[in-house]
Amino acid sequence: MNKMVKKSEITKGFGTKDRPVTQEVWNNEVFLPGHASLHADGAIEPDARHFDHSIYFDPKVAALEHTYVWEKSWLYVGREEDLPEIGDRMPVNVGARSYMIVHAGEDQFFAYYNSCPHRGTELCDKKENAATIRCPYHGWEWQNGGKLKRIPSHWDFKEITPNNGGLPKVRLERWGGFLFINADPDAPSLLDALGMIPDHFKEFDYANRYTYGHFKREMNCNWKVAQEAFQEAYHLYATHPEAVPFAGDAQGKYDVWETKGSHVGRNSTYSAIPSAHAPADTDPVASAQMFMQATGDWHYPGYPVAELDPKGDLRAQIANWIRDAFKEKHGRDANLPDAILLDSLLYFFYPHSCFWLSEAVPFTYQFWPHATDPNKSYFEVRMLYPVNPGQERPAAAQCVNLGPNDSIFQAMQAEFGFLAYIFDQDCGNLPRVQRGAHSANIENPTTVLGAYQESIISHWNTVMIRAIEEGIAARAD
Repeated sequence: MNKMVKKSEITKGFGTKDRPVTQEVWNNEVFLPGHASLHADGAIEPDARHFDHSIYFDPKVAALEHTYVWEKSWLYVGREEDLPEIGDRMPVNVGARSYMIVHAGEDQFFAYYNSCPHRGTELCDKKENAATIRCPYHGWEWQNGGKLKRIPSHWDFKEITPNNGGLPKVRLERWGGFLFINADPDAPSLLDALGMIPDHFKEFDYANRYTYGHFKREMNCNWKVAQEAFQEAYHLYATHPEAVPFAGDAQGKYDVWETKGSHVGRNSTYSAIPSAHAPADTDPVASAQMFMQATGDWHYPGYPVAELDPKGDLRAQIANWIRDAFKEKHGRDANLPDAILLDSLLYFFYPHSCFWLSEAVPFTYQFWPHATDPNKSYFEVRMLYPVNPGQERPAAAQCVNLGPNDSIFQAMQAEFGFLAYIFDQDCGNLPRVQRGAHSANIENPTTVLGAYQESIISHWNTVMIRAIEEGIAARAD
């Protein structure tokens, strides 16, 4: 279980005078030095560093997670733009359980169990539009708002009336254009659970963004294995050596918070300064220029890339160039701190989602369990660009479904640029992690987590195990 440890016992990143830790870089912010995200420190320091590998493959653990984690948490299931028209609906599968999300009316979205109350027939098996919800088996029918409309041979079901025959709803709440559901009627509100996230993302304005790129890839690993690859930057040195010259992995900042009814973890890595792992003679100007060129090639193709002044503040120069390029492309000012324009701030929302506070990498992640096999999962990624002022909102990009052996780079390079290649590097590791978990030392089959860089992983696993233990105990009472 979590317990506070002395701050002096944890080394919070490794930096030098020329390559300081992330907080020291943020302390030099000039454009918006008072931004809340730059001064927030996690209140929890997990110290559980050993977890049995079986949590990643045991079917019994997976079943308990479905009951005590997935059905008791706020789940990010999509965006309003996925269902733009009244009558639009889509299924959302969470393991073996399916939900139906419906755009029922003007500014009305509802979630239902994707099961006919009559004999359990799945009501929605694809994204579609209809004036009513009608079971394909026997023709029971409801309004999109859930009220019973018709039962054929209603004389045989006299106990069911329009007053008591509505479709059972699941809680659905919204933030920033995102749709969240929670099957627990007693859970705190979504905004309470999100904690500091809405405040930190206020200027990022997710509500006025649209999905520019979107894919969902089947993974040959447990959903936790997939998520944990992004909850730390420790792997960058070995897995993504191309980024070592301009990404401060070892200098990163990790924060963990408990909110009302949930948890938030943040993995922050700055850019345009070499990693502490980079050779001592790495040219900081060339490294910053490399980051700037990569950003331009991806987000602002055709916009001239400026030459950096070696005597000036390199990060400030890049941030100002991004502001100019951003305004040229999106028709609006990027009134965000340099850190949010350059760096990677990944906010993980328990149990399965991640929101990047980063104009350099404007992504969201969802990690989904497989319906039957804990050795498989799904990794879903969106890229969200701002809607240009005065222009009609572009249609959300359709989700591209990829198999476990498909290359994200080959399928999604146009939208995700060099990050699609980075995803392929990550996806190459994860099946090996999953296979290795089955082969761990029989005498001590546990992980060994870093005290700081893997603290989000520690906390997530601790919270899930605690939720399962407390749920089992409550049922036994």
